[in-house]
Amino acid sequence: MSRPNVHGLPQYLRKDDKGYFLDYYVKEGGSRTRKRVRLGQMPLEKARRILAQHMQAIIEGELLAPERPKISFSEAADAFLAFSESRKKSFKQDRMYTRNLKAFFGDKPLESLNLDSVESYLNWRRKEGNNHWKELTGTTLNRDLACLKTIVRRAMLNRQIDRNPLEGLRLFKEIPRNRTLTPEEYQKLLHHCPAHLQPLVELAFLTAMRRGEIMGLKWEQVDFRNGIIILEAEDTKTAEKREIPMDENLKNLIKKIPRVVGCPFVFTYRRKRLREIRTGFRSACRKAELGGFHFHDLRHCAVTNMRKAGVPEGVIMSVSGHKTHAVFRRYDQVDRVDRLGALAKVRSFREGNKTPVTSEAKG
Repeated sequence: MSRPNVHGLPQYLRKDDKGYFLDYYVKEGGSRTRKRVRLGQMPLEKARRILAQHMQAIIEGELLAPERPKISFSEAADAFLAFSESRKKSFKQDRMYTRNLKAFFGDKPLESLNLDSVESYLNWRRKEGNNHWKELTGTTLNRDLACLKTIVRRAMLNRQIDRNPLEGLRLFKEIPRNRTLTPEEYQKLLHHCPAHLQPLVELAFLTAMRRGEIMGLKWEQVDFRNGIIILEAEDTKTAEKREIPMDENLKNLIKKIPRVVGCPFVFTYRRKRLREIRTGFRSACRKAELGGFHFHDLRHCAVTNMRKAGVPEGVIMSVSGHKTHAVFRRYDQVDRVDRLGALAKVRSFREGNKTPVTSEAKG
């Protein structure tokens, strides 16, 4: 019998609320036309027997058009990249992940992939496919796996394959980063940052803006009169417009940044748009003895500090641009001070609610 389709039924057999039906193509006038034969409500085994009766006609080519050519992984990956380039802001990342996947799976038929081949890919990725000196984490490998699953899913939507060959694939469990800065560490970091990076780091630490949002910031987006930074939908990762509030200190910080004639961007280096900060930031972290601290961790710092200051969660999410509470909680770090503070609040609550014992009660 033919291979099972995405619904777990034999190929050409489908089921909906009206019962089973045959789903196939015929060749009419040089083109493929979809045909459906209703079988109605019946046991699965009876539907299988009816399908088996049709299979002889299928083999003889009377019902089905010639079977479509098998799509290779590379073809499916290229189709996904075309979609990513036109629809997604993460196209550059998708292209990077896809490059690794294509290097391993190449022109293998997409439907030939299985869970064992994915494990082989992961082993290859950790060794030959690792372009960095450090060991790849589960979080990094998850980005590859998520891209792989998306490629397969789009091929199914395009009816290039009938079933999901990676059904049951599980991602690695990710451990959220919990690195935030103490006031002393933050001052040390600023002290060691180059002059052109200091205001950029301060803006990230205070507002939870993403690196791309900051580096792409233009003067026309800074509204000093209303005290806001305006991020249009095309400027944000979530493709949603948002406003970043500015107090007087933040306004003064941005006003001190020198403007470059002919350059619309706020952050520049040597009179040109600033495009790369990794080297300078890593050097500052090393000098400040902040091992393992990343620029994106400044976003964690901003969210955590706002929560500790008593800002409502909904307001913080509006400023930071988090769309779901699940993701937001990964950025809101509960630390030792919070836990000790919890006990102090409970003690204060209990002492404030003690009922004094009167002499009458004693008697």
